[in-house]
Amino acid sequence: MAPPNSPAKRTPKRELTSPSEIAPGVFVGGWNDAVRFTGTKFCVREEPPEGLPGAIHVPIYDGVRDAPIVENLEVLARRIERARSGGSPVLVFCGHGVRRGPLGAAWYLHRFSQLTLDEAYDRVRTARPQVEHAKEWIGHWQSLVE
Repeated sequence: MAPPNSPAKRTPKRELTSPSEIAPGVFVGGWNDAVRFTGTKFCVREEPPEGLPGAIHVPIYDGVRDAPIVENLEVLARRIERARSGGSPVLVFCGHGVRRGPLGAAWYLHRFSQLTLDEAYDRVRTARPQVEHAKEWIGHWQSLVE
Protein backbone atom coordinates (compact mmCIF):
# COMPACT_ATOMS: atom_id res chain seq x y z
CA MET A 1 0.00 0.00 0.00
CA ALA A 2 1.35 3.44 -0.91
CA PRO A 3 2.04 6.02 1.83
CA PRO A 4 -0.69 8.67 2.19
CA ASN A 5 1.33 11.42 0.48
CA SER A 6 2.72 9.24 -2.28
CA PRO A 7 2.26 10.25 -5.92
CA ALA A 8 0.26 7.08 -6.51
CA LYS A 9 -2.53 8.46 -4.30
CA ARG A 10 -2.83 11.86 -5.99
CA THR A 11 -3.53 12.94 -9.51
CA PRO A 12 -2.49 16.20 -11.14
CA LYS A 13 -5.16 18.90 -11.31
CA ARG A 14 -4.76 19.02 -15.08
CA GLU A 15 -2.07 18.27 -17.60
CA LEU A 16 -0.28 21.35 -18.85
CA THR A 17 0.18 21.56 -22.58
CA SER A 18 3.50 23.34 -23.08
CA PRO A 19 6.84 23.59 -21.32
CA SER A 20 7.33 26.54 -18.98
CA GLU A 21 10.56 28.56 -18.99
CA ILE A 22 11.74 28.94 -15.39
CA ALA A 23 15.14 30.48 -16.19
CA PRO A 24 16.76 31.51 -19.49
CA GLY A 25 16.80 28.37 -21.61
CA VAL A 26 15.59 26.08 -18.79
CA PHE A 27 12.11 24.61 -19.16
CA VAL A 28 9.84 22.33 -17.11
CA GLY A 29 7.25 20.13 -18.72
CA GLY A 30 5.61 16.79 -19.13
CA TRP A 31 6.06 13.81 -21.41
CA ASN A 32 4.12 15.40 -24.30
CA ASP A 33 6.37 18.45 -24.15
CA ALA A 34 9.45 16.24 -24.33
CA VAL A 35 8.22 14.64 -27.54
CA ARG A 36 8.24 18.07 -29.25
CA PHE A 37 11.19 19.71 -27.47
CA THR A 38 14.44 20.44 -29.30
CA GLY A 39 17.40 20.58 -26.96
CA THR A 40 18.69 18.55 -24.02
CA LYS A 41 15.95 16.56 -22.30
CA PHE A 42 16.21 15.22 -18.78
CA CYS A 43 13.62 12.64 -17.73
CA VAL A 44 13.28 12.56 -13.93
CA ARG A 45 10.63 9.82 -13.74
CA GLU A 46 11.44 6.54 -12.00
CA GLU A 47 11.18 4.61 -15.28
CA PRO A 48 13.58 5.15 -18.19
CA PRO A 49 12.08 7.22 -21.02
CA GLU A 50 11.46 4.36 -23.48
CA GLY A 51 10.25 5.63 -26.82
CA LEU A 52 11.97 8.99 -26.39
CA PRO A 53 15.45 8.69 -27.92
CA GLY A 54 18.06 11.10 -26.66
CA ALA A 55 16.40 11.80 -23.31
CA ILE A 56 18.78 11.52 -20.36
CA HIS A 57 17.32 9.55 -17.45
CA VAL A 58 18.04 10.86 -13.94
CA PRO A 59 15.44 9.49 -11.48
CA ILE A 60 15.02 11.83 -8.51
CA TYR A 61 12.32 10.13 -6.44
CA ASP A 62 12.33 6.77 -4.68
CA GLY A 63 8.72 5.62 -4.43
CA VAL A 64 9.53 2.71 -2.13
CA ARG A 65 11.10 5.04 0.45
CA ASP A 66 8.77 7.94 -0.47
CA ALA A 67 11.86 10.14 -0.52
CA PRO A 68 13.84 12.28 -2.94
CA ILE A 69 17.14 10.95 -4.27
CA VAL A 70 19.30 13.92 -3.30
CA GLU A 71 22.46 12.52 -4.94
CA ASN A 72 20.63 12.39 -8.27
CA LEU A 73 19.23 15.89 -7.80
CA GLU A 74 22.84 17.05 -7.48
CA VAL A 75 23.82 15.16 -10.64
CA LEU A 76 20.84 16.62 -12.48
CA ALA A 77 21.66 20.20 -11.45
CA ARG A 78 25.25 19.83 -12.65
CA ARG A 79 24.14 18.31 -15.95
CA ILE A 80 21.60 21.08 -16.54
CA GLU A 81 24.28 23.68 -15.88
CA ARG A 82 26.71 21.92 -18.25
CA ALA A 83 24.08 21.81 -21.02
CA ARG A 84 23.20 25.48 -20.51
CA SER A 85 26.89 26.45 -20.51
CA GLY A 86 27.13 24.72 -23.88
CA GLY A 87 24.23 26.78 -25.20
CA SER A 88 21.61 24.04 -25.32
CA PRO A 89 18.06 24.72 -24.17
CA VAL A 90 17.08 22.25 -21.46
CA LEU A 91 13.80 20.55 -20.59
CA VAL A 92 13.35 18.82 -17.23
CA PHE A 93 10.31 16.59 -17.59
CA CYS A 94 8.22 13.98 -15.86
CA GLY A 95 4.77 12.64 -16.68
CA HIS A 96 2.69 15.80 -16.35
CA GLY A 97 5.21 18.47 -15.31
CA VAL A 98 3.64 18.98 -11.90
CA ARG A 99 5.81 17.14 -9.35
CA ARG A 100 9.12 15.54 -10.31
CA GLY A 101 10.07 17.87 -13.18
CA PRO A 102 9.45 20.96 -11.07
CA LEU A 103 11.45 19.46 -8.18
CA GLY A 104 14.40 18.88 -10.52
CA ALA A 105 14.15 22.38 -11.95
CA ALA A 106 13.76 23.97 -8.51
CA TRP A 107 16.80 22.06 -7.28
CA TYR A 108 18.80 23.42 -10.23
CA LEU A 109 17.73 26.99 -9.34
CA HIS A 110 18.51 26.30 -5.69
CA ARG A 111 22.05 25.19 -6.54
CA PHE A 112 22.97 27.56 -9.34
CA SER A 113 20.99 30.72 -8.52
CA GLN A 114 21.70 30.72 -4.77
CA LEU A 115 18.01 30.56 -3.90
CA THR A 116 16.48 28.68 -1.02
CA LEU A 117 14.45 25.72 -2.22
CA ASP A 118 11.23 27.56 -1.31
CA GLU A 119 12.35 30.62 -3.34
CA ALA A 120 13.23 28.33 -6.24
CA TYR A 121 9.79 26.73 -6.09
CA ASP A 122 8.20 30.20 -6.04
CA ARG A 123 10.04 31.01 -9.26
CA VAL A 124 8.95 27.75 -10.87
CA ARG A 125 5.33 28.32 -9.75
CA THR A 126 5.38 31.80 -11.26
CA ALA A 127 5.92 30.19 -14.66
CA ARG A 128 3.92 27.03 -13.94
CA PRO A 129 1.19 27.62 -11.31
CA GLN A 130 0.01 23.99 -11.10
CA VAL A 131 3.32 22.87 -9.58
CA GLU A 132 3.19 20.95 -6.30
CA HIS A 133 6.03 21.67 -3.87
CA ALA A 134 7.91 18.56 -2.73
CA LYS A 135 6.50 19.14 0.78
CA GLU A 136 3.04 18.48 -0.69
CA TRP A 137 3.73 15.08 -2.24
CA ILE A 138 6.89 13.52 -0.79
CA GLY A 139 6.50 11.90 2.62
CA HIS A 140 10.18 12.24 3.55
CA TRP A 141 10.90 15.62 1.97
CA GLN A 142 13.04 16.76 4.95
CA SER A 143 16.20 15.41 3.31
CA LEU A 144 15.89 18.32 0.87
CA VAL A 145 16.51 20.79 3.69
CA GLU A 146 20.14 21.41 4.43
